[in-house]
Amino acid sequence: MPEQQRKLAGRAFAAAAVIYGTAHPLGGIAEPLVTNSYNLYGVPGLLEMPTAESLPDAEFVGTFAQSGEQTRTSLTFQFAPRLSGTFRYSRIPDFYGDGEPLYDRSFDLRFQFVDETQWLPAIAIGFQDFIGTGAYSAEYLAATKTFRDNLRVTAGLGWGRLGTYNPITENSKRNREREDTGGTANFDQFFTGPMAAFGGVSWAATEKLTLKAEYSSDAYQVETNRDLVDYNSPWNFGAEYRINDGVSLQAAYLYGDTFGLQLNFSMNAKRPLFGPGNEPAPLPVRPRPSQSVDPEAWNIEWTSATPAQQQQFNETLKASLAKEGIELEAIRLEPTSVEVQVKNNRYYAQAQATGRISRILTRAMPASVETFSVVAVDDGLPISRVTVNRTDIEQLEHASSEAILERTEFSEALRFAAPEDRVGDPFPRFTWFLAPYLDYSLFDPDNPLRADLGLTLGGEYVLAPGLVLSGRVKQRLVGNLDESTRESNSELPRVRSDFALYSETPTYLKNLVLAHYGRPAGEWYSRVTVGYLERMYAGMSGEVLWKPVDSRLALGTELNYTVQRDFEGLGLQDYDIWTGYASVYYDFENGYYGQIDAGRYLAGDYGATFKVERRFDNGWQVGAFATFTDVPFDEFGEGSFDKGIYLNIPLYWASGQPSRSDYGIRIRPLTRDGGARVSVPGRLYGKVRDKHEPEYEASGGRFWR
Repeated sequence: MPEQQRKLAGRAFAAAAVIYGTAHPLGGIAEPLVTNSYNLYGVPGLLEMPTAESLPDAEFVGTFAQSGEQTRTSLTFQFAPRLSGTFRYSRIPDFYGDGEPLYDRSFDLRFQFVDETQWLPAIAIGFQDFIGTGAYSAEYLAATKTFRDNLRVTAGLGWGRLGTYNPITENSKRNREREDTGGTANFDQFFTGPMAAFGGVSWAATEKLTLKAEYSSDAYQVETNRDLVDYNSPWNFGAEYRINDGVSLQAAYLYGDTFGLQLNFSMNAKRPLFGPGNEPAPLPVRPRPSQSVDPEAWNIEWTSATPAQQQQFNETLKASLAKEGIELEAIRLEPTSVEVQVKNNRYYAQAQATGRISRILTRAMPASVETFSVVAVDDGLPISRVTVNRTDIEQLEHASSEAILERTEFSEALRFAAPEDRVGDPFPRFTWFLAPYLDYSLFDPDNPLRADLGLTLGGEYVLAPGLVLSGRVKQRLVGNLDESTRESNSELPRVRSDFALYSETPTYLKNLVLAHYGRPAGEWYSRVTVGYLERMYAGMSGEVLWKPVDSRLALGTELNYTVQRDFEGLGLQDYDIWTGYASVYYDFENGYYGQIDAGRYLAGDYGATFKVERRFDNGWQVGAFATFTDVPFDEFGEGSFDKGIYLNIPLYWASGQPSRSDYGIRIRPLTRDGGARVSVPGRLYGKVRDKHEPEYEASGGRFWR
């Protein structure tokens, strides 16, 4: 970085630090300045310029913009109250000399680090296209202040693309050359080159209509040099109309020459589509009579019940739990305590399932039974034990969920149910489903969106506790994934880049595996899986996980031997490889998780995958990952390294009906061969995490729901 720019950036950050330090004493800690208005880059802003506003926490926004012949599709998520990230896919026609368009993939980050107070504006720092080709690369500092509730004024300083019109400083250069492979972070360019000022206003004329005007610091130099844009003015004008809470439409007149149009969709992970849902109310707690008033109710003569009477009692309890979507697998009843082993098939939050089980037990258990222990199982594997006193349930039914959780004990559950404790004969057990599926491929320059729609037939046969045979068959009904004609040019073994060849078969076996899950010792879990692991690989996989029930830390290791499947059926190709990883998982509280996996990948490369995730108590999951291996960026190819974002939306969030099903979306800018892993169903951390104490604490507010 040139010395003058280094000083300039230093002054900017110093000024920001001074403002940050003085803002809180003057106005106290305030909420972030939020908006539901977006610019044509899909981030909080005016028309093309950013503002210092944030989206509401957990807001997810998709925008589709057309300005002239340029198109931009953006996905923005407010990952924390002041931190948001954006993925953008753009098309600039006739960008290259041969008339070929530029298909650009880029990532943004922005952070609102100063809250608005009575006297001071909110201030945000942003990094636009900091991972990508650099076509939209820019950094900025923006300040926004609210006046009279409906007028917001923004002023800012921009570098890179936002420093090209009428720059304040011109005696410094910015390296605009990026690697041909793209996809690398441009840290060396931050706050370098000319700096220019921008600003604008937004006026909420009505509850639905917002008018905007801005002075842009983007001169569209690259597009102008290529005769793609006729740039006449830095002034842009527009209006945004909010159709409803989740949809808005924006029109703009840009640089004195071009009209732009943008459609925006938004939803919030904290705000279900149909409100809190319409699930049936739980049964009320049934208090026991006082022992002094009704001593007969507290006797333990029931312990001498005949086997037939005990079986009838068990079946009655099983039927009551089944109405709540909870499967009773085993029960051990003592004079003063009961332990039930259950599988939750309905409620996304295990705390809610446990609360409903506890209510039913107050109605079913004899009065002498004081201690309730609920063991959560998955495929017969005991995972955790939650123990609560019946007296606490009776006394705290109308208190907060936090009150009952403070008196709840969590412990390891190592014991598989004894045959005499099982209710009926739950094993072997077979379940199946038939459901639609949607497979998609993104960012193919020949067709940026390809998709197949079809049916999935799946089944699971639990042979014994922890021993499971499962599989899925897919049948394509309509789609065009098989029409891709792009061939892999990878210099590495083609462990993923030939994925399009697997789409040519309309009917295929996705997976067919036999898995064994175990509890070798306290705090330890194990898995061994063999068979057709996924569409592209068969083989075997072994995993061991250390995860104490009350710990936020988990450690794991995995070893796989895989053979590449052929493109059409059940046969195998001649590519086989051993891969393995050591993993660290950590729950940072407040719904944030981190994961690091280090080891050997499918192409024989060595490296590590870093993942960060936010998970909400209603089951929403949003995360990002990046994998760096010893494959050089130029050998990896376009994109430089594997990276992406993902989103899991629980079905009940959208339907209002309780369900454990969800729909996952994964966006990878490119699918290449470096950093590739085999996809093994039933990995341990996903099975275990939601049944341990930290997850109960995160979703504990659902205990009494």
